[in-house]
Amino acid sequence: MNAFLFPGQGSQSVGMAMDVYADVPSAARILDDASEILGYDLKKLMFEGPAENLSDTRYAQPAIYTASAMFLEKAGSNGLEAGFVAGHSLGEYSALYAAGVFDFETGLRLVKRRAELMSRQNGRGGMAAILGLDEESVVSLLEKAAPGLVVANLNSKTQVVVSGETEALKAAEKALMEIYGEKDSVKFRLLNVSAAFHSPQMASASREMRDMIEETRFGEPACYVVPNVSGKPTRDAAELKRCLEEQMTGQVRWLDTVLSLKDAGVDRMYEVGHGDVLKKLCKTIVFRPKCEGV
Repeated sequence: MNAFLFPGQGSQSVGMAMDVYADVPSAARILDDASEILGYDLKKLMFEGPAENLSDTRYAQPAIYTASAMFLEKAGSNGLEAGFVAGHSLGEYSALYAAGVFDFETGLRLVKRRAELMSRQNGRGGMAAILGLDEESVVSLLEKAAPGLVVANLNSKTQVVVSGETEALKAAEKALMEIYGEKDSVKFRLLNVSAAFHSPQMASASREMRDMIEETRFGEPACYVVPNVSGKPTRDAAELKRCLEEQMTGQVRWLDTVLSLKDAGVDRMYEVGHGDVLKKLCKTIVFRPKCEGV
């Protein structure tokens, strides 16, 4: 059985999905429709940039969601189907679209609103990846040195992303250096994001997003979906809505997601979208099943 995985913010780059647009007519229609829905030339932004505009949260999120929908058309044209879908953070909207929970336009309007709300928090904190430590060790570090930070993403057994105020991030980095020094096995890397996503800083944005999600009709999914905040497969539309409402301030339990897919008997995973971030992450979690692009 196959699983489709959809990437989140950070996977964008100039030229994304250009080959899919040229090769798959149904994918080209999706991008053309997206520009009409959004009211700006998304195709030009995705294909020509500039990179700084494409990396702006307001535009990056609609671009990534649209590109993933285009790659989904490519997967279908290649005869691929999936019994499970999951998405990393923003990618969860693509997963819900792939499962038929809502149509493309509904998902794009949700993503556009999400991007606008999240961009309001720009400059208020940030995120960092701690490499080489497990979740328990990171939580212990935060409790002692940076209680203002939270675990935002559990990406793998030894890649934990923390989120919060800038000063707290500096305190965590200092404590890490004091304990582990210059060891190559343990690293602290600030992420190129503009705010503290998946943290309490997103609370006001989350409340506004929740209202829009609550008003959106969620249909029964055609396959299993693995939400970020639970990391467990479900086909319950009400549960999927609840999990999406919690996502902006909740954790991205990606490690649990991939292990759940393996336990469910998934034979092959496909990253459906631009880039290879999830393929690389999955390789650090499980040897089998493999994850490849469509």
